[in-house]
Amino acid sequence: MAQRRRMQKLQSTVAAIQARWGERAITPARERKPPSSLPSGITTLDALLPGGGFPRGGLSELSGYGTCGHLPIAARALAQAQQGSRGKQQALVVDAARHLDLDTLARCGVRLDSLAILRSRGFLHALQMTGDLLRAGFAGAVLFDRLHDLYTLADSVALQGLEQALRDWAPLLGRSSTALLWLTELSAPGLYPEGLPLAYAASVRLVCERQRWLTQGQRVTGYVSRVSLPKNRGGQQEESITLRFTLG
Repeated sequence: MAQRRRMQKLQSTVAAIQARWGERAITPARERKPPSSLPSGITTLDALLPGGGFPRGGLSELSGYGTCGHLPIAARALAQAQQGSRGKQQALVVDAARHLDLDTLARCGVRLDSLAILRSRGFLHALQMTGDLLRAGFAGAVLFDRLHDLYTLADSVALQGLEQALRDWAPLLGRSSTALLWLTELSAPGLYPEGLPLAYAASVRLVCERQRWLTQGQRVTGYVSRVSLPKNRGGQQEESITLRFTLG
């Protein structure tokens, strides 16, 4: 009898949650499919990332200082999302910093004619637009470009807005197939500041640090960067690889 009452109470609770949030708000574990991944388009990096790419249904943070490879890595992932899209919108950029580098995106294979760019009026507005995309059920790749570490930490309103947004996004991402790529601009090479909530909210984190420039004569042709994974849910931690990037 007691077990029957417990089952009835559980069924009533489940029904109330589904009535408010939709039938898919609660599903049996056997019906949940493992989240797929968005390939980065870089074989050695995909070998380190869980499932062979950036996780769908999760947030991946790519951080670095200056020209170090975090934007090209994100751009190549956007290009991967566009492949086989059959006319559907599969790649979006939320331009929070308002100086999006279209040349780098195009050089990395992004088709600009089929890329949607949301231009924000500021950081908080960019957070709101990202949340709206997730609530609308967008199922492609979203690049948030970008957060500046010390500026955000020094702005209590921006920091609180980021913390609240990450809390709100977690269940939305968990029920989606969106691959949310987040660029964080560091104020110093290889130094990730304490206090940014992304360190705890991200499923995968990459830290890019330029090691040296590549030159031909007097001309700079590219650079070599170390890409480290300080946090990786579902894969190894503290792994790093070296990648070569070309310019122009």
